[in-house]
Amino acid sequence: MNKSFSRFCIFLFAIFFSLKASALQAQSVAPSSIADSRAKSVIREHVQQMTPRQKIGALCVMNFRFWTDADQEREFYKPALAAENPKIFSPMNKINSTIYKTIKDYHIGSIILYGENMTDPLAAKKFIKDLNAAAIDGGALPLLFFADQEGGNVARVYDFASPSAMAIGKSGDTENSFLCGKANGELLLDYGINADLAPVCDISSNPQNPVIGIRSFSSDPQEAADFSEAFSRGLMSAGVLPCAKHFPGHGDTSLDSHLDLPIIYSSLSKWKKKEAVPFKANIQSGIPLIMTAHIQCPRLDKTKLKSSKSGKALVPPATLSKKILTKILRGSLGYKGAVISDAMDMRAICDNWTPEESFVLAVNAGCDLIINPINVYTKRDLDFLEDFFCKVQKALEDGDLDKKALDQAVFRTLELKEKAGLIQIQDKKISSLPQKIIPMEKSQKKKANEDLAKIQIQAARASFRNLKNPLPAKGKNILAFIPSSDKEECLQKQFLARSINDVQFVCYEERKSPKASDKEKIKAADMILVFTQLTGNAVKDKKLWQAAFPSALAREIKRQGKAKKTIAVSMNLPYDKDVFPQKDGFAWAALYNYTQIGYVRAVQALFD
Repeated sequence: MNKSFSRFCIFLFAIFFSLKASALQAQSVAPSSIADSRAKSVIREHVQQMTPRQKIGALCVMNFRFWTDADQEREFYKPALAAENPKIFSPMNKINSTIYKTIKDYHIGSIILYGENMTDPLAAKKFIKDLNAAAIDGGALPLLFFADQEGGNVARVYDFASPSAMAIGKSGDTENSFLCGKANGELLLDYGINADLAPVCDISSNPQNPVIGIRSFSSDPQEAADFSEAFSRGLMSAGVLPCAKHFPGHGDTSLDSHLDLPIIYSSLSKWKKKEAVPFKANIQSGIPLIMTAHIQCPRLDKTKLKSSKSGKALVPPATLSKKILTKILRGSLGYKGAVISDAMDMRAICDNWTPEESFVLAVNAGCDLIINPINVYTKRDLDFLEDFFCKVQKALEDGDLDKKALDQAVFRTLELKEKAGLIQIQDKKISSLPQKIIPMEKSQKKKANEDLAKIQIQAARASFRNLKNPLPAKGKNILAFIPSSDKEECLQKQFLARSINDVQFVCYEERKSPKASDKEKIKAADMILVFTQLTGNAVKDKKLWQAAFPSALAREIKRQGKAKKTIAVSMNLPYDKDVFPQKDGFAWAALYNYTQIGYVRAVQALFD
């Protein structure tokens, strides 16, 4: 009887402590959600106290990529692409009175940095600090700094090189993607850049795509999802905000939105099974930022929007589509984070709408941050900037710019700054934190470079056809065909470092067939290397030199019976494998990286 009673008491105590533990656990979760709710309330109150101009400035992601002191006439608004003229504009890496005034007086909230700003590391770091100081001087919160640090041919900081997304995907291990994301994040924070406009979530579904290509992890939706999500996690582990791009998916286009307005005809059901998959995976993983694409998707949004410049009624590009950004992205996919536009000075947008029109349309559609709403590359541009602000403010007063959408965009932008560690919320106030810079030691950078090089080489060797490394090269007469002359010095150094001295280079840029002298050199060669740089446009039009010359060269090599002594090395799109048939004895490799460092890794993959 006593034993039964004892067991009963123990049972009651077990239930009591179990219930108490559950209550304590509930209490431990509740304060964080309450704190989060309070933080949101403070941010909303802060937004309500901001002036219209402060709100407009908070959404602007400005660039100071170029500068000129020339007193010249120029079009009212000039696309950035047209400004890349070394005779007029120079790369910019130091603050001046005009840039200072732009940030301070117009309450600019964010800056996007380009390669032109980053060529001198010390100057770049000072530039970033000075830009942030200008914002603080104007009474604004610290700046969000963005950069496109994808890896491969799209990188803005050059201390070490990361493989392209396609190379990472071809390595076959998502852990490599995490490591690349983490390394890129640590490098960006070394400069004070707190948000990376990566990873690319576009699926490489169209070989003719002129702008995505090797920037995509895979042509398989699930692989693209897995590798992009791992890259995002790597960035976040380093303390940098990742950004999934380009929603709703730029992979299946054959036009470049920098130059034109692409269109995709995917149905909603097909889109959900394909392009949506990587974005959905990143959303479920907590991605804080998604970038839009300037592409038309008439089967996702068939409404029309009038172009003020052409007068035509156009299907709105996704950046300006409320249905795509609000109903689909925030509704169907349940996304809660911030949305950032692709650059608004790309011709898909600026050829059809003025800067103030595209700003208003994008915010109304659901964009929270607007990249390059208007460019300030000269002192005269301050007049254009003032005109832009006046017109956007007028649109707000007239009701054309939705006040609720504007306030929500500012709210999400401030939330993003809190996530980036730029502001803190205490005592019902938002206060600035010191600029977030985490220096990388030289040894860290060296280790990161070595680790990323291994990933690049691993991907290259996984592509080998009829090829084993290391290639026996010493004492051989090597003939190397290269697509541009700037690669010769880089390759020559790599060969000499390996005591490979007898190498002849032939640059075939802009040529469609081999010369008589090329044919003689082929005849004398013991080993032939053909470096190709196939573009999406050249996949579409095989008469372009990037496709025509390698094809003609392969025929000549085969005619001379030298196919078994030839290695084709694809540096960009890996869709020229059939030009060098394995059955004929050609060897083939892919690097998925046509930068200088890509050529270095090619030599390492082949000869080490």
